[in-house]
Amino acid sequence: MTTFEFDADTAVVPVDAGAGRWRATITPRFNVGPNPNGGYILATMLRPLFETIGKPDPLTVSAHFLRPTTVGEADIDVDVFRTGRRHAHAEVRLVQETERVRAIAAFGDLAAAEGRTLVRGAPPELPPPDECIVRRPVIDIGQPAIMDRFETRFAPSTPWILGEPSIDTAVTGWIRFADGRPADVASLPLFADAFPPAVFALGRAGWVPTIELTVHVRARPAPGWLRARFETRFLVDGYLEEDGELWDEDGRLVAESRQLAMLLQP
Repeated sequence: MTTFEFDADTAVVPVDAGAGRWRATITPRFNVGPNPNGGYILATMLRPLFETIGKPDPLTVSAHFLRPTTVGEADIDVDVFRTGRRHAHAEVRLVQETERVRAIAAFGDLAAAEGRTLVRGAPPELPPPDECIVRRPVIDIGQPAIMDRFETRFAPSTPWILGEPSIDTAVTGWIRFADGRPADVASLPLFADAFPPAVFALGRAGWVPTIELTVHVRARPAPGWLRARFETRFLVDGYLEEDGELWDEDGRLVAESRQLAMLLQP
């Protein structure tokens, strides 16, 4: 049986499941520079909830990054504080000596969802993946390890990917796991933070640490590539927002994201 990198690297073991204490080993394979990627950390924190919360789908999760996480062991403390007929809510904390990340999540069952539907958006228009840019962006901090976990194809209309600065602080493209693992609701929080920051369009930049990241899961993705769009519209005094959309190969919106981050100088 194949064990994919994402499943191995987000695995958790119960330390005292009755008290909500689990343990994870944070690996360097999803690092950006010396620190683990925020979406990877968030996906790891959600793993105990799939085991305990009694609902299959993370509908929404919002995480505040209090301090940088590091590679190595981490404790994950879970408090399922409400379970209703349709939704279950939990608080999750990641601790490495001190609390590093705190998240609130609501789980439900997307297969049982019904009601009115209105879709006013559409997937980004992209050429097929083999007609998009394979070249990896130049990032001053070096080649992030996380980029080796994915196959990513950037839209040809994204000049900053080729090193040409632009005021169009947006990035679109295709993405999937490099080892063939299909995307699912457990991995969508990672995919929502897996593209290079759209603010890199402005040119030479340094670290872009996330302060808060919210992901809304809208559907269970079909197998295949995900189509992505991320955009920053406001950068004020070094603080920026980035809005993201992920669409599957069937043209369904499967996740939305928004994060607040800082743009640090190189």
